[in-house]
Amino acid sequence: MVAPGERNVVGETMNLASRLQGVAEPGGVVVSDRVYRLAGGEFDYEDLGELDLKGIAASTRAYNVLGVSAAASRFDAVVRETVSPLVGRTHEMEALLERWQAVCDRGAGRAVLLSGEPGFGKSRISSALLERLGAEGVRSLRFQCSPFFVNSAFYPFISSVERMLDFGRDEAPASRLDKLEALVVGHYGLPRSDLPFVAAMLSLPCEDRYGPLTMAPRLVKEETIRVLVDVVKAAARTERSLVLFEDVHWADPTTLETIGLLIDRLGGIPVLVVLTHRPEFVQPWSRYAWVTTLDLGRLAATQSRELISNLTAGKALPPAVIEQIIAKTDGVPLFVEELTKTILESGDLVERGDRYHYAGTSFSVAIPETLRDSLMARLDRFAPVKRIAQVGAVIGREFAYELIAEIEMMSEAALADVLSRLVASELAFCRGEIPDAVYTFKHALVQDAAYDSLLKSQRTLLHGKIARALEKRWPESRDTKPELLAHHFTAAGLFEAATPYWQRAGELAMQRFALPEAITHLSNGMILIEKLPAGPERDLRELGLRTVLGPAVVAQHGWGQSEVSRILEPAWSLAESLNHRPAYAPVLHALWVHYLCVDQLAVSLQSAEKLLAAGAATQDDGLEIVGHRAAVGSYYWLGDFTAARRYGDALHALYDPRRHWHIAQLTNTDPLTGDGIYRGQYLWMLGYPDQARLASDEKDEHARRRNHPFDLAFALTLGAQVFDYLCEPEELLRRTEEAERVCRVHGVTLLGEIMAEISRGIVSLRAGRPADSVVQLEKAIGRLTATGHRVWVRYLRALQGEGLALNGDLDGARALIDESVAATEKGEERVHYAELLRLRGWLLMLQGHLDEAEASLRAAIDVARAQKAKSWELRSATTLARLLADRGDRAAARDALSGVYGWFTEGFGTKDLREAKALLDGLQN
Repeated sequence: MVAPGERNVVGETMNLASRLQGVAEPGGVVVSDRVYRLAGGEFDYEDLGELDLKGIAASTRAYNVLGVSAAASRFDAVVRETVSPLVGRTHEMEALLERWQAVCDRGAGRAVLLSGEPGFGKSRISSALLERLGAEGVRSLRFQCSPFFVNSAFYPFISSVERMLDFGRDEAPASRLDKLEALVVGHYGLPRSDLPFVAAMLSLPCEDRYGPLTMAPRLVKEETIRVLVDVVKAAARTERSLVLFEDVHWADPTTLETIGLLIDRLGGIPVLVVLTHRPEFVQPWSRYAWVTTLDLGRLAATQSRELISNLTAGKALPPAVIEQIIAKTDGVPLFVEELTKTILESGDLVERGDRYHYAGTSFSVAIPETLRDSLMARLDRFAPVKRIAQVGAVIGREFAYELIAEIEMMSEAALADVLSRLVASELAFCRGEIPDAVYTFKHALVQDAAYDSLLKSQRTLLHGKIARALEKRWPESRDTKPELLAHHFTAAGLFEAATPYWQRAGELAMQRFALPEAITHLSNGMILIEKLPAGPERDLRELGLRTVLGPAVVAQHGWGQSEVSRILEPAWSLAESLNHRPAYAPVLHALWVHYLCVDQLAVSLQSAEKLLAAGAATQDDGLEIVGHRAAVGSYYWLGDFTAARRYGDALHALYDPRRHWHIAQLTNTDPLTGDGIYRGQYLWMLGYPDQARLASDEKDEHARRRNHPFDLAFALTLGAQVFDYLCEPEELLRRTEEAERVCRVHGVTLLGEIMAEISRGIVSLRAGRPADSVVQLEKAIGRLTATGHRVWVRYLRALQGEGLALNGDLDGARALIDESVAATEKGEERVHYAELLRLRGWLLMLQGHLDEAEASLRAAIDVARAQKAKSWELRSATTLARLLADRGDRAAARDALSGVYGWFTEGFGTKDLREAKALLDGLQN
C-alpha cells in the first residue's frame, strides 16, 4: 500500500507510473483520496470505499490503481478533474447525450455550443460528458483555447498535438517527425503528403524528409486546416469520438476558421463537437441544422444546497451558514464550491458526527464577499502556496515545473511540496511527473485572482524573469513562440527587447497566412515604438515593423485601404532618413499601387518619380526600372498613352533578365511583365492593334518563363484586357482559364476570384451573352470595390450598362453609364473616358435622343484625339458615322470616319477596322 501521509505526496504520485510499468494486473497498489486527486487522469481506479491506511490518522476513501489511464494517450491526454457530482445540469446533460445518440444512430455529426458566464460550470459539464462517454469507450479529442494565445495561429491544435506526442525538450526534430508520422499516417491513415502541413504548423523542420512547401502561404494555411479536419474524420472512422473545444471565446482567428470548416463538414463525420464559450462570444455557426445552442443558467437555491451537501460529504453545515453561502453566491456553481471550501478550511467550524458546528462561542463564520475574495482566502492560508500560484498565474493558465523552478529560488523538495499543496487544494491540477510535470489552474478565474493579488511591481519583475528564462532554457521559443516572449517582455516594461519579438511573431503569422494575428502582433510592436528612446535604432525597428505591417494589411483588406498609406508613408520617410536602400523599392512600389488603386493618380506618380530619383542618386538601375514600371501604370490610367509608352521603352532599354530577376520578389510583379500588362493596351489605344497583340503575347511568355504565380496571374487577367478591345472573347477566355488554374494552385485570391471573374463577365458580353455578363460583372465589381479599389470600376460599370442595354433595359443602362461618366469627370482616371462618352452616345441613339447622342460622340472623339488614342477615335467615329448616315447625311458620315480610318497602317483584320471599312464601303454607294 501507498501511505500518503508524507509531505511530498506529489513524489509518491509521480512514482506510481514507473511502478505500474510492465504489470499485467497492477491491482494491489492502493492510494488514498488525496493521492487520487493529485494523480488526476493519469490512472484508472477502482473505488474501495472508506479504509484505514497506514500513515493516515482517520479513515479515508481509498482507490485501487488499475493501470495507466487510456485517457493519458493521444489527443485527450488531459487531467481528469476530481470534482463533486454534477448538480443542476440534468437538462443540459440529457441534451448532450441526446445529440451523441443522434450521432451514433445516424452516422452524421452534431455540434453543441455551450454558453455560460465564468464560473457557471461549462468545463464541469464538459468533463462530466467526457467521463460518461469515456466509460463507454468513446475517444475524446480535447482542445483548450487560451487568452495568452488569442493571436497565436493554431495554438489549441499545436499544444494538443505536442502534448499528445510527448515531445521531449531536447528531442531531435527527426524523432519528433517519426512520432508525428506514426500518428498521422500510421494510426489515422492520412497520406504522407499531409505531413508537411502539420510539421510546419508545429515549426518542425521537414524539408529534408518531405521536400519544401512551394505553395503560397494562403494555400498552406488552407491545406493545414483541411488536414486537421481530416484528422478528426479519421479519428471518427477509427473509433467513436467526442471533440471538445474549450473557451472558444479565446480562440485565435485561424483556429476559428478550422472549427468553421469542421462544423461545415459535420454532416459527413460521425462525431460530436462540443464548444464552450462565454456569452459575449459571437459565433457564426448556429445557422447549421446540426448545431444546437445550450445556455447555462444559475443554480436554484435547492441545487446550491445539493452542491454544498456534496462538498461536505453529506455533513450538514449550520443553517445560517448555508443561507449565507446561497445568498452570496447567487447560483454561481464555482462560487458555491469555492466559498464552501473556504469556510471548511477556515477553522471556524469543526466536525462532530454527521454535521459541522461552530468552533467558538460567537456562532459566526467569516464569509468572503466575492468569488475572488474566497479564492484568495484559500491561497492566503499558506504563503508558499500563494506565492507559487501567483508565479504560475503570471506564466499562464498552464505552467511547467521546469519553468517555475527556473524562476523560484527554492530547493526541489520544497518546490515539490508547495506544488503538491496547491494541487491538493484543487485550485490547480497536475499532469506528468516532475521534472516534466505541467500544472493547470482549475479555472481562469483562479488564475486571474492569483495574478491580480500581485503588486504591479511584482508582476513586472516576474514577467521579466519569465521572458529571460524562456530565452535561456528554451531558445527555440524565439522562433516557435515569439509572441509569448513578446508578451512577457512587454508586461515587464522591457520594450526594446519586446519589439523585435512582436515583429518576428507578425512575420511568422504572415508565413502561415494568419493575417488578423499578424496585424495584431505588428500593431503591438508599433505601440511600443513610441515608448523607445528616439534615435536611429528605434527608427530602424519602426521601419521593420511598418514594412511587414503594410503587406499584412494589404493581404487582409486590399490595396485600397486608407490604412496602407498611413503605415507606409512614414516608412518611406524613415527609409529615406536612414538611407536604408533595401526598403526603397518595396515601400515606394507599395505606395504607388495603393494610390493608383484609389484613383489618386497624381500622388501615385510622385511615388514613381521618387523611385526614379532614388535610382539615379544611388546609380541603382533596379530602382530606376521599378520607377519606370510605376510611371507606365500611372500615365496609362491618367490617359497619357504616349508618356506611358515613353517610360515603357526606357524600361526595356534598362532591363536585364539576369540582374533584375529578383525585383519580382520585392514588388510581387516583374517590371517587364508590369509594363507588358499595360503595353498591349496602350499600343492598341494608340492605334497599333497588331503590335498590341504581339506585345501581349510576349508579356505572357515572359511571365510563364518567370513562373512567379502573382506575376503570371496578373499578366493573364488585367494584362489580357487587350482582347476585350480587340473583341476576341475566345482569346480572353483562354487566358482567363489559365489564370484561374494558376490561382487555384498558388492561392492568389484577388486575381483568381475577382479579376478572373471580371474577365469572364467581359467574355460573356463580347460573345453575345449580355444577361450572363451583367450578373458576372455585378458580382465581381462588388468584390473589387469592397477592397477599396476605384480605378477600372467606371469602365466595368459602363460595360455592365452595355449589357443591360443589349438585354433591353435601357433605363438601367443609362443610369450606370451616366454614373460612370460623371465619376470619371470628377476623378483623375481617364484611360476609358472616350469609350464611356461613346457608350453614352450609343445609348442615347437607342433611346432616340439623337442630338444629345451626337454631342456625346463628338466629345468622345475630342477626348480621343487629345490622347492620340486612334483606336478610341475610330470606334467613336464609326458610331457617329452610323448616326449621321441614319439621319441621311451620308457625306458627313464619310467625312467623320474616313480620316481616322485612313490613318491606320495595321490591324485591318480586327473587328473595329472591319466594321469601319464595311461602313465606309456602304457610304460610297
